[in-house]
Amino acid sequence: MKIALLFSGQYRPFNKELFQKSLNNLVEDINYSIFSFSWAETSRSLTYSENNDQIEKLPDIENIIQDIFSGFNLVNYEIESFEKFKDNLSDQYVNILNSKEFHHGTINSLPQIYAIYKSYKLLLPLISNYDLVFRCRFDSLFIHPLRIYDLEKLRETNNLYNINFGRAFNPCRVYDIFFGGSIKATYFLKDIWYKLPRFVFNRYDNYLDKRDSCRLIYLAALNNNINTKSLNTRICDVYRMDKDLNYEKYIIKSHITRFTLNKSSFLIFLYLYKWFQYRKISYYYYLIWIFKSFLVLPIAFLKRLKYLKMQTK
Repeated sequence: MKIALLFSGQYRPFNKELFQKSLNNLVEDINYSIFSFSWAETSRSLTYSENNDQIEKLPDIENIIQDIFSGFNLVNYEIESFEKFKDNLSDQYVNILNSKEFHHGTINSLPQIYAIYKSYKLLLPLISNYDLVFRCRFDSLFIHPLRIYDLEKLRETNNLYNINFGRAFNPCRVYDIFFGGSIKATYFLKDIWYKLPRFVFNRYDNYLDKRDSCRLIYLAALNNNINTKSLNTRICDVYRMDKDLNYEKYIIKSHITRFTLNKSSFLIFLYLYKWFQYRKISYYYYLIWIFKSFLVLPIAFLKRLKYLKMQTK
């Protein structure tokens, strides 16, 4: 089995050793190739500020991409100017990008989905060589190997898999930081960019902003009759480059696994502990954060009640 990993989006510099340790976790004992699309600029995350105008050029971005993937199987990559991307947008896309009708926090949805689409285009000439495709971000840290999942099942079921359980559960979205599946399940990405406006203005309501990328990817898959399913573990999340332990704390608080009895649900705790050892985080925090996450589980289940109506539509 051969797996294509599509890294896409904006590169925000952080510790190379940490990134590569995480990537080693992800690709352990699998046959994989990496395809990368990145912007030539970087900026501060909207998590920190609502100001999205502080764009900074990365003159060495090509060397950076080659460096961070050094020792890994980087097959192809592309770099594009974000400023030129905006300048070349048609009026329809410009109106969506600049509209005040949508929540400010979704302003990056269009360039994000464009970047995913572009990374998939890099794969297309070689797609017949692969069995599974997964979208990744440059600023995710991977806690455990991809191989702890039943990869044969993921290929055969033709569902689109993502991380959709726990505190941020929504049955009708695709959490956009990490998702994938078989060639059939991901083939809708080949033209998602051109169909995007129709998904933005689709009347479908899943309690997310209409410009939210998680909503748009879900609708694009649904439009191609692709079902979405959740993986059993929180293999990764977005790393905000914190100097403290916020990443590890957040990933546990968001719930580290679904309540399913299978191999991956048990192995995640072993790999999480190894990650804590690598990061030199006290075993005390490992236990106390997991304990607290179990305490708030009833709240997470109560939040699901509002989705019952949505699921019966």
